[in-house]
Amino acid sequence: MMSIDSMEAWISLAGYASFFFLLARLSFDDVRIGLLYNRWVLALALVGILMAGSGQLVSPLSALFGALVGGGLLYAVRLLSRGGMGGGDVKLAAALGIWTGLDGILPALFVAFVLGSMFGVAQMILYRQRHMKLPFGPFLAVGGMVGVFFGADIMRWYEAWFL
Repeated sequence: MMSIDSMEAWISLAGYASFFFLLARLSFDDVRIGLLYNRWVLALALVGILMAGSGQLVSPLSALFGALVGGGLLYAVRLLSRGGMGGGDVKLAAALGIWTGLDGILPALFVAFVLGSMFGVAQMILYRQRHMKLPFGPFLAVGGMVGVFFGADIMRWYEAWFL
């Protein structure tokens, strides 16, 4: 019979494997066809809810606030950019907020925006175009990974140094 600790380890392993697979799938689709399919974003959110509910991630309350902050900030960017940011990116940020919680979503978004900006500027320089489409999903995926694994530590470091 399996012990509780080994069962929790298998749940954690399955959850994180799903996290990586779904982010890879979403990134691939965004680069290939420029869409983040709702079924994959929803699957990411549901696995995150299950992980948070089982105590494998952040608390359920932190997951809720992370989703609201992540989705809310990218929704504001979408409104300000007049549609330059896609709705799939907004939903993906909300799903990542479930995984990272309130402490990890800000570092996740910061990493995503810095990487996306660097890549976008490099593309503008190389191709001499001011207006181009840039799939933001892969940058959100990398930021989400940073947020899940290091987000709370980054926030503690930031608070210790700057607050």
